[in-house]
Amino acid sequence: MRGRFIILFLLFAVGVNAQQIAVKSFRKLDSDLSARGSEGRTDQNGDRCAIIKVVTTENGFVFEPDALGLVGSVRKTGEIWLYVPYGAKRLTIKHDQLGVLRDYLYPERIEKACVYEMVLTTGRVVTTVEEEIAGQWLVITAEPRGATVYIDDVYEAAMEGMVQKFVSFGRHTYRVEHALYHSEAGQLEVEADQKAELQVKLKPAFGYIEVNSAPESGARVLIDGKEVGITPYRSEALASGEHSVEVLKVLYQPVRKIVTVKDGETAQTTMELSANYGELQLTTAAAAELWVNNERKGKGQWSGRLNAGIYVVEARQPSHRTVRQSVEIKAGETHTLTLADPQPIYGMLNISSTPGKATIRLNGIEYGRTPLVIKEVLVGKQLLELSKSGCATVRREVMVEEGKVLPVQLALPSGRNVVIRTDGEGDSLYVDGKAVGVSPQQLELAYGTHLVRAQRQGHSIEGKLEVAGKEGEIVFLLTFGLSAKAKWAASVTEKQKQVLSRLIDHMVKVEGGTFRMGATPEQGHFITLNEQPVHTVVLSDYYIGQYEITQTEWEVVMGSNPALFKGENYPVERVSRTDCELFIRRLKDLTGLNFNLPTEAQWEYAARGGKKSRGFLYAGSNSPETVAWYTDNSPGRTHAVGQKVPNELGLYDMSGNVWEWCRDIYGDYPPQTWVDPTGPARGEKYVFRGGCWNEEAGNCRVALRNYWTSDYRHSVLGLRLVLEK
Repeated sequence: MRGRFIILFLLFAVGVNAQQIAVKSFRKLDSDLSARGSEGRTDQNGDRCAIIKVVTTENGFVFEPDALGLVGSVRKTGEIWLYVPYGAKRLTIKHDQLGVLRDYLYPERIEKACVYEMVLTTGRVVTTVEEEIAGQWLVITAEPRGATVYIDDVYEAAMEGMVQKFVSFGRHTYRVEHALYHSEAGQLEVEADQKAELQVKLKPAFGYIEVNSAPESGARVLIDGKEVGITPYRSEALASGEHSVEVLKVLYQPVRKIVTVKDGETAQTTMELSANYGELQLTTAAAAELWVNNERKGKGQWSGRLNAGIYVVEARQPSHRTVRQSVEIKAGETHTLTLADPQPIYGMLNISSTPGKATIRLNGIEYGRTPLVIKEVLVGKQLLELSKSGCATVRREVMVEEGKVLPVQLALPSGRNVVIRTDGEGDSLYVDGKAVGVSPQQLELAYGTHLVRAQRQGHSIEGKLEVAGKEGEIVFLLTFGLSAKAKWAASVTEKQKQVLSRLIDHMVKVEGGTFRMGATPEQGHFITLNEQPVHTVVLSDYYIGQYEITQTEWEVVMGSNPALFKGENYPVERVSRTDCELFIRRLKDLTGLNFNLPTEAQWEYAARGGKKSRGFLYAGSNSPETVAWYTDNSPGRTHAVGQKVPNELGLYDMSGNVWEWCRDIYGDYPPQTWVDPTGPARGEKYVFRGGCWNEEAGNCRVALRNYWTSDYRHSVLGLRLVLEK
């Protein structure tokens, strides 16, 4: 009898309009400071919660957070405030009448003390469908799962070994097949009152073979001509029936058998190997190499197996006559053979030098002084070395021939041409205390060590010059520090000059180049929207401070110390960007050098390691503990600069300790390539980078951006300088 089914698709009772919950929009309210003020709350770890303001006119909602939990909720006019710990990812919203919105994934990262707006909306759906059912479900479960199923001779795709098909009432045929299994087929009746179900378990049409070899294992195994492994070996499933099994092993005769495989069984066979080898034991001089049929076997002595046959054995030694002999090896026998020692082949050397009485070394062994005839020198390439105090050592490779005298005449140079230069021109030069002119200067110096000094406007630098080795010209460079380029103001005190010279000489040169700026792949799941899009930046050369500006450096320029955490080598903090601009103007007046705050691109390129970058998450490492002072290790304060590991350019504290002001006004990244960018032309907030002692590790990344107004001061915020041409 045919059944009549009525399917009702209702959100709840028929005739009542159902409402669905949906999120119309979700965004961050950058200017809303509710989470930072008196209405904010903290989570169980003492961190400021984020506030999600849910905009809706409905009541009766139940909010279920993810594993981080929910600190609380407050009903406000037209909205509900949810207090959420930072890092939360999902939220489920339930309502007795409106239904459920499960696992809504926040479209952006939930951060500390930030405010977000979620606007809810509803829709209405009422659907009623009636239709006649003229069939029923047929369900076939097949084992193994990869079996092929046919219904009424039509292939049906299976999901996890199951076929589900809605068929008409009546009789239907089925067939189940799988390689290496016996097929199964039949008929079944499909009726109206319940679905038809059938389980089919195919019987195996395969078995296995286990192969062993004696008296030794490790033989290669071939089944039906295909190499499959080495003994002992267990095969994969093989079709029932006869199979050819063959084993091969070096020094043994091949063995082949026909093995019959039965359904579901394992056939075991042991292949008996017949030896086809004898043993050879060889001995000769300890320094000579033993070769058998041009294959090196060892030095001094060797024993091993060889297939039956005739072999040529040799004792070889450089610059000696090879000893060669034939030997026949028989299966099952051991042959012992001692080869005569290879005999040396000699020539002679007749060595002289200018100047004379030079020490002679041949292959590192001293023979006397020039002039000298050395007899019984082994033929072939020999390394000759002549040395004498006050002269350069000369090395030559000489070729000695059998029975011949090779004359060798060598001149030992007593000095070399040297060019001494500095990183400028006209600097006064002194060698071993004697004035030799100005840079650059070319002169000849005797072999040995010389003290070279350069002098420029009261600055002096010196270095040791080693004159040795081969003939030719040496170029010796002395480089003054950057402080030598300073044009000091007349008002500069000795203390200011000392402190600021150290600051200048600790500027590190950054070779310009091209890099990808922003949320690059190694930044992982930490990335935020304002780090996108990743874009290409091209930068020119510049210098950047090896350290953050210290309180001592700030005080000698500004005459005061605003820092909360006092210490001479501690970074200065509680300085606004406006304060930094005044500091830089005064520093330029004192030194005559073009200091500035780094652009955001200059800062990130240097933090990443410039051309030496190894793609780290933080500045110099993927481990924040190694390179940064942050919330997990500070504890609760700044630290003296330069205590952590530097990055690839030798820069310290680019991650952590204090945030560092940049030159740029904050703005969105462009999609196109930038060349020496300086940021937007207008705006009210300025960028600072690098994280600080009071931030979690993820906020100390090289790509993370932060920003605030130019008058903002805090104990987490300092600066680092660049020096441009």
